Amino acid sequence: MELNEYQKRAMATCMPSCKNYSYRYGNLTSEVGEFGGKVSKLQRLGLIKYTEDGDIVPQMSFAEWVDFSEELMKEAGDILWQLSGLCEVMGWKLEYVAQQNLQKLASRKDRGVIAGEGDNR
Repeated sequence: MELNEYQKRAMATCMPSCKNYSYRYGNLTSEVGEFGGKVSKLQRLGLIKYTEDGDIVPQMSFAEWVDFSEELMKEAGDILWQLSGLCEVMGWKLEYVAQQNLQKLASRKDRGVIAGEGDNR
């Protein structure tokens, strides 16, 4: 599916009272927080650990990990929905935002500043 098609279809489910910047921004940050909170809770309970590279190592059964991964995927979908809406109220097509991001990253890589702080140099 194309990103603009997703944005169009996802925003067809949006209530009129949600079509504004403050709602979109607030809920996008909320959804990102929910995602992070679920991961942090498992870390606190010792149900996941991290490698030195930052990769997650489950400390639970495979079935439990699959269930948790599905929960996280749903949260990622909520993040995408909110980001799509934020882009919509800003007047941006999601595909354009993605294309601009890829161009910025390619430029950073070409200039040897991929780690960040290279947007304007």
